[in-house]
Amino acid sequence: MKIAIGLVGPQDTISLVQQVGREREDSLYFVPFLYNDVEEVPALVKNPGENIDLWLFTGRIAYEMGQSYLPESTSLMIRSNGSALMKALFNVIRASGMPERFSIDTLTEEEVKETLDELHLDNCVPLIHPKRGYTPSSELIDYHEALFRSGEVGACITHRGHVYEALLKRGVAVFRIVPTVMSIRETLRLAVQLGETNHFRQSQIAALLVHVRNMSGDNTSSYETFRLNLKLQELLLEFTEHISGALIPTGRAAFSLFSTRGAIEQNTVFPPSLLFEKIRLLSGGTVHFGIGYGLTAYGAEQNALLALSRTEKREEGGLVFADETGAIKEAFPQQESLTFHYRSDDLKVVAMLKQAGVSTATFNKIVSVQSRMGKHSVTAADLASWLDMTQRNANRLLSELERNGMARIVGEEAPSTKGRPRKLFRIEVVAKGEPADPLT
Repeated sequence: MKIAIGLVGPQDTISLVQQVGREREDSLYFVPFLYNDVEEVPALVKNPGENIDLWLFTGRIAYEMGQSYLPESTSLMIRSNGSALMKALFNVIRASGMPERFSIDTLTEEEVKETLDELHLDNCVPLIHPKRGYTPSSELIDYHEALFRSGEVGACITHRGHVYEALLKRGVAVFRIVPTVMSIRETLRLAVQLGETNHFRQSQIAALLVHVRNMSGDNTSSYETFRLNLKLQELLLEFTEHISGALIPTGRAAFSLFSTRGAIEQNTVFPPSLLFEKIRLLSGGTVHFGIGYGLTAYGAEQNALLALSRTEKREEGGLVFADETGAIKEAFPQQESLTFHYRSDDLKVVAMLKQAGVSTATFNKIVSVQSRMGKHSVTAADLASWLDMTQRNANRLLSELERNGMARIVGEEAPSTKGRPRKLFRIEVVAKGEPADPLT
């Protein structure tokens, strides 16, 4: 099996990566996606026109811009700090000696300082462009040129090929940071490993269990009920065809489907979430939909049963995913999806939770809510809203975690309406099994 890598970058770095990549021709091949300016990246990755197993970006900004359009765990970046900066500084010294001051973009102050310290360039002062993340090329060009023309810097160092070419044409002493052969070689090694892991992951068995209750047909004639069941089977058969799977009726308005994880995750035309909503609209009933992934059919079915059991605890039903690592993703009607782990292999955390009287699944849900809030803290009102519980129960959980050293109060938040300020809690112990990224 050869891994198809979508290689995103300007011509010079793509050529360099392709040259180093010849060492791994037996395990991967490149599909180049060239850009003149980094602003073109989103358009390139959104519609690749070819099947890509893994995306490889030759620059940090391109990676940050492209990642939001790609599935999780399918992209890598070739790092251009450390040895790459040393290489650029060596080129500066070789050309005109080391200037007392130079301008640089993209890298952080810590990254630049670390390299200068390692080279013992204590008297060299870098002027670092203050913006992190994407910055228009025109702004970087103006920044470097203004400093050079005013005599504030003797040389300019940039990551961006477009910026480098423009400054070169204007007679600015500019140098480009490009990945080193060593960093390319190491990233390609990781790419092969990740590609093989993803291939194995995509080939896992997927079991899908669908139970529909309280259908509209329950209060109509047997003919109408029969027609509704036929329509439901037709809808499920259409979905099954999209995932190249097998459909097995297992009871009245109950079905089992089997396929592979890859077929489901790559099915963007008719994803499980769309099937869930279509069944709800068609049946007028409550849909319980559990999807399980596993290394074997038995393991996938057990995880699907676990997922289904979680939906059956909700009167309104829901769609739940469960995989072999213990990761759970829940999506309930009128509620944002939430991802957590229902188990932990961290014995210390398990013991602390037992002392607090809080289950591992509940604790990991709280951690997930805190992460989704994006403020590194959570209130009882947040938990009540996300986890469909009373505020009193949420307060009790947070207080128990605080008392047992797993959370601390970090401030207060004024409510939107009249009332007492809400305490802000920060969860400070995270179980090893807690996922960094949601299931798809």
